[in-house]
Amino acid sequence: MRNIIRKLAVCFLAWILVCTTVVTGHGMHTAKAAQTFKIHFIDVGCADAALLQYGEGTEAKYALIDTGANQYHNTKDTTIDTTKTPVYEYLNKMGVKHLEFILLTHPHQDHIGGMEKILSDTTIKIDKIYGNNLNIQYLKSSEDKSKQSSDETNWTEFDTKIYKNFKAALEARNKLAEEAEDKTEKENLKVDYVVPTAGETISLGEAKMTFYGPLENDYQYGRKVDLNTRQENKYSIVTKIVYGSNSFLMTGDAQKETIEKIIAKGYDLTAQVLKEPHHGFQDVTEEELANGYQYSDHKTVIDASQASIAIISNGYMNTGGVPYTKVLRDLSKLDVYETGDRGTIIITSDGSQLSIQTEKGDNQPSVKGKESDDETSSPVMKSMNITANTTKPLTATSVDAANTYDRYEKKNITVRFSGTAQGFTKLTSIEYKFVPKGVNNKTIAYKTGSSYTVKNGNCGRFYVRYNTPLGSTEIKLPGFTVDTKAPTSVKIKANKSGIKTLSTSAKNTYSKRIKKSVKFTFSANYGTSGKSMTQYKFVPRGKKASKYKWKTANSVTYKTRNKKVRLYVRYIDKSGNITTKKTNGFYVTKK
Repeated sequence: MRNIIRKLAVCFLAWILVCTTVVTGHGMHTAKAAQTFKIHFIDVGCADAALLQYGEGTEAKYALIDTGANQYHNTKDTTIDTTKTPVYEYLNKMGVKHLEFILLTHPHQDHIGGMEKILSDTTIKIDKIYGNNLNIQYLKSSEDKSKQSSDETNWTEFDTKIYKNFKAALEARNKLAEEAEDKTEKENLKVDYVVPTAGETISLGEAKMTFYGPLENDYQYGRKVDLNTRQENKYSIVTKIVYGSNSFLMTGDAQKETIEKIIAKGYDLTAQVLKEPHHGFQDVTEEELANGYQYSDHKTVIDASQASIAIISNGYMNTGGVPYTKVLRDLSKLDVYETGDRGTIIITSDGSQLSIQTEKGDNQPSVKGKESDDETSSPVMKSMNITANTTKPLTATSVDAANTYDRYEKKNITVRFSGTAQGFTKLTSIEYKFVPKGVNNKTIAYKTGSSYTVKNGNCGRFYVRYNTPLGSTEIKLPGFTVDTKAPTSVKIKANKSGIKTLSTSAKNTYSKRIKKSVKFTFSANYGTSGKSMTQYKFVPRGKKASKYKWKTANSVTYKTRNKKVRLYVRYIDKSGNITTKKTNGFYVTKK
């Protein structure tokens, strides 16, 4: 038996060894833990540049999607240094010396302007550049916007100065590679330029990127604003990046027609993160708006992506005033992060969950999204639950809603907070604060916890914050008052002497005689909740008080003669607490 157990133990250990090692042609290596995949949406102004990073440290792999302009692009801020190329500076900051590929979505200067600087640095190895045909042609009309027409177009090769400089830099770099005698130097200098095939997939580590273009060169010439510029944007190469169960849709400046063609080809545009096209420009003409078109040009891709997070690369104090209102409206179901107010934005994936880091703004979205018309919904939270032993449910409102305090409770109230994040992120903590009525909520600090009990004498409202690695969602609950005590200092005052305020259990006597009439007024201390009402009833001698109905009033005059009665009064606060008293018996005579 011992030999059998020993053999089983050996087999078990061998099985563990197989599961924790990988055999290669170079020997035995311990299996590595899962890597992280990051996209750095670099703040390059109103332009595009995204650094892809797989892994960490010296083993990290890098690639770029677009390179911004050759300077911080289109800002009103005169203090920003526009003598440097932002994407190149960022590569130096990150210590990147090897780019496995660079994707140039289309040849506009705000997407390719950084290439000349990168290519000129021969210490940066670039394996491949993906892009449209280097001699890309498109339909072009007059340079005069007022004369642009689909009836007068010519196939024109794209040839701006920036684009020519890029091609010249690429040619110069490859010439250096040809002239290099050292094999390693030649390999480090050489850069292949490749026009990808739609549907083709390439890798960066374990992350996969699929090209959804270039597609056929048959875009219709149309749309005003500047038809030529919009025409060039249509050639943007849209890609989808998948790492584990996380996904990103990168769109360049893709126009509606671009997206419609991609959808017609049957490509899957769904993704958790959408890089909003064209920096948040509306790309819709005034004529279209006048004819009732209610959406931005990008609603098609926004809807097709079904994303929860949108990134807008628009830059600080951008001269274009983007994102436009209609774009934000179309993005209303997404959490929107803008480089304009968040600086460089880094989204990290571990293959199942996403987290976000912003240079400014404490990792919070520029604009919070809502999954529905409910102001308290969230694209990153699956549920946000509030339970309480209140008489009515505490339905959450947005933090901007007006404060209300029309709820009253006559017992201590325990409020419990719970929630579940969407599968691509996680709930890291729940925070709350109880803010007394009349106090500015910003003066009260949040506490971490899942429940809190509000006790007698408190009136206020709860704020609840659900924290995830993708930012926080804050909601507010209706204000309420807790008053567990019945009214005190109750008095039944009469304008005639001899009338006393008694407990309802006191013995009834009817010896007090009143001439003509008597007026009673009622007062009490109603506590935190305040007064709701006072009620009274006169009960004849020998009758049960329960047989008589209450009447509401703050005072009453009794005139009925020769009828012996006692007066009952009950004092009710807004929480429903009641104190009941009675007077000694009396009767009224004529004289």
